[in-house]
Amino acid sequence: MTTKTSKYRILETNVLLERFVTYNEVFTEYLKTIKLIERGEALRYETYSRWIDNYLTNIKSFIKLCNSYLSKYNLENSTIAEKLNNYFMDLIDMVNYMDVDHNLVDHSSIEKAQSKIRARQEEFLQALNILVK
Repeated sequence: MTTKTSKYRILETNVLLERFVTYNEVFTEYLKTIKLIERGEALRYETYSRWIDNYLTNIKSFIKLCNSYLSKYNLENSTIAEKLNNYFMDLIDMVNYMDVDHNLVDHSSIEKAQSKIRARQEEFLQALNILVK
C-alpha cells in the first residue's frame, strides 16, 4: 500500500468512525422516541409502525455506507465485516420487541437488546482499532 493510499484509507476510516458515532446517536434518539410515543407526547402521526420504517431506513443507509467501505478495501470476509454484521443484526432485531398491531413495546427485551448492541459496538470499535494499526 502506498503512502497516499494509506492516507486515504485512514481518512475514510475516520469518516466511517464518525458516521458510526453519528448513527449510534440517531439510534439512541429512536429509543427515546419509543417512550414519547408511549406517553402520547410524540407527533400525532408518529406510530410504532412508522417508527420501525424510519428506523430500518436509517439502518439500511448505514449498511450501504459500511458495505461501500468494506468493498473498497476488500474487507468483505474480515473480522471487521463480521463485527459490523453482528451489530446490524442486533439493531434490526430490536423491532421484534414491538407489537405494531397492539401498539405495545416489550421494554425489558429492548433494554437487554440495548446492552447487547453496546457490546457489539465495542467489538466493532476494537476490530476497527486493530485494522488501523
